[in-house]
Amino acid sequence: WAIIGMGMGGKGLAAELGLAGYRLRVHDINDDEVRDIGLNGGIKVKGREKDFAPVEIATTDLQRAVRGTQVVIVCTWGTEHARVARDLAPLLVDGQLILLIQGNAGGALVVRNELNRAGCRAHVDVAEFDGYPYMMTVLGPDSVLLTTNKESLQMATLPATRNEAVMAMVGEAFPMAKAAPNILHTAFADLGAVLHVAPMVTNVGFVESDREYHHYGDGFTPSVIRLGVALDIERVAVSRAYGIPAEP
Repeated sequence: WAIIGMGMGGKGLAAELGLAGYRLRVHDINDDEVRDIGLNGGIKVKGREKDFAPVEIATTDLQRAVRGTQVVIVCTWGTEHARVARDLAPLLVDGQLILLIQGNAGGALVVRNELNRAGCRAHVDVAEFDGYPYMMTVLGPDSVLLTTNKESLQMATLPATRNEAVMAMVGEAFPMAKAAPNILHTAFADLGAVLHVAPMVTNVGFVESDREYHHYGDGFTPSVIRLGVALDIERVAVSRAYGIPAEP
């Protein structure tokens, strides 16, 4: 398996999947994110019985990362999904899966459209999660602290007729994942706008200062929580208007 994007999310995935025995390659456009992982052959882990997750290849060369892989996990910012899809388009082969962790509200549609625009001829699956499966902290470029795993996530494939086949590929690695009817369900379940955007915008001065900012501990004051609740009420209302039974 290949993991594209080795920020916090990518490092957590590499740690969990590496500990579980999956053969991994990791990629980032920033050499600082993968250099030490490559030198040490993996990621140092705290919070689990085992303390080291092996990684076969850590590289800034995308072709080297994805050649011969079955699953390509994209763990970049959602704003990077289109660029990653364009870069992957000439490298993909039949039978591969592009899995967005997470989809950031319809990322699978963005990736599918970009692959088509780039003339990708490979028959690949594209799927997205509606959230990130773990809670963890990055301790260093090649070190993470793993804490808890989420109890449930939704996964949807585009087209949805491929849900069963994709679940067969990744279900064992992500036992908390359940197939959603389609990507509207995963898109409206994505809580990024509520949990990330509102606190970051309302605390932008704090975030940009030299002080250490703890997103949930510092960012969620009573006023920000009220704003988040209002945003969530709107998310649920729009979702239900489309016939998607989103929960508040």
